Amino acid sequence: NIDITNFEASLETFKTGFAKNYDLASRHFQDAIKEIDKSIKHMEQTKEALQATVRSFRIANDKAQDVTITKLTKGNLTMAAKFAELGEQGPDQDSL
Repeated sequence: NIDITNFEASLETFKTGFAKNYDLASRHFQDAIKEIDKSIKHMEQTKEALQATVRSFRIANDKAQDVTITKLTKGNLTMAAKFAELGEQGPDQDSL
């Protein structure tokens, strides 16, 4: 004789427990996927910020390379005269 009543109750207990564990695991899995997506989005934003910084450095470098005494002294007669005076005197022997 097999006790079918207890077998069916045990089977239902197992199925209920399994379903709870499956649901819990599924929620954890979905939460992990969401966190990965958030991390990817954050890393993409960080990448964009770094690329913007590189562009800013390049622009700043281009501007620095374009600096000349003429441009620096434009409209500033005092500085233009000082640089002209230095040019007439030649290089300072102490700076050589």
